[in-house]
Amino acid sequence: MDFTSLFSTRIQSTFDDDQAEILKTFHEKCASKTPVKVSLTNYFKGLPITYSATVLGVDRGNLDLDVNPQQAVAIASDHYTLIRSKLFPLPIVAHVQYVNIRKHAASLNKLGFVEVLAEKRAAVRLNLDPPVRATIQNGEQVITCMLMDISTQGIAVEADTYTVLEGGEDVFVKFMLPDPVLLKQTLIKVPVSLVTLSGNASPYTYKFRIMPEKHQEQLISRYSFQRQVEIIRGLKDLID
Repeated sequence: MDFTSLFSTRIQSTFDDDQAEILKTFHEKCASKTPVKVSLTNYFKGLPITYSATVLGVDRGNLDLDVNPQQAVAIASDHYTLIRSKLFPLPIVAHVQYVNIRKHAASLNKLGFVEVLAEKRAAVRLNLDPPVRATIQNGEQVITCMLMDISTQGIAVEADTYTVLEGGEDVFVKFMLPDPVLLKQTLIKVPVSLVTLSGNASPYTYKFRIMPEKHQEQLISRYSFQRQVEIIRGLKDLID
């Protein structure tokens, strides 16, 4: 997943100056022999995974951490993590230089201040694995696409076709979703409004706000809960 969609940069001086200040602050705190605790968050397959971590030190521009094993799995998969610390007024995004799941170790670099946009969502948006075939119906036009993630309030699809969907048009997205209670595939056709359309080349990503009926919202909620269970189970299996 493109993790840059999860946050917006909040550069305070310049990127290099901000990173230098972050590393200096952590280095000085570690030098004082005071345990330095931070909170790490990864949106692993869309599900927020948050655990505390201990800063071990700063070495050659890298921030070394002792991390929770489940967080280590998420970091290894995502190649980023979000850091929160009382030492800073804003969250920090960091790229992964090194991670060892068995040793619970991670080394991070390219640190910068951000605002976490994913926190503004009213519902957790989870990745589908594998993606589900879907169609965008724009009046008489039908666009084949793949449903990539879903929540009770929004979805993202990828399509080879770039079409600007003007507000107020009769636009729907149609797809089949597994029902974990009835144990069958259920057809969903839901009205949508376009939030963003991005991509410089195919596939293009359409992000929609959806307006599901109550029974559709209940199905999406059931699927979402089951998907969260699968993601957590998958994290634990990767540790074992």
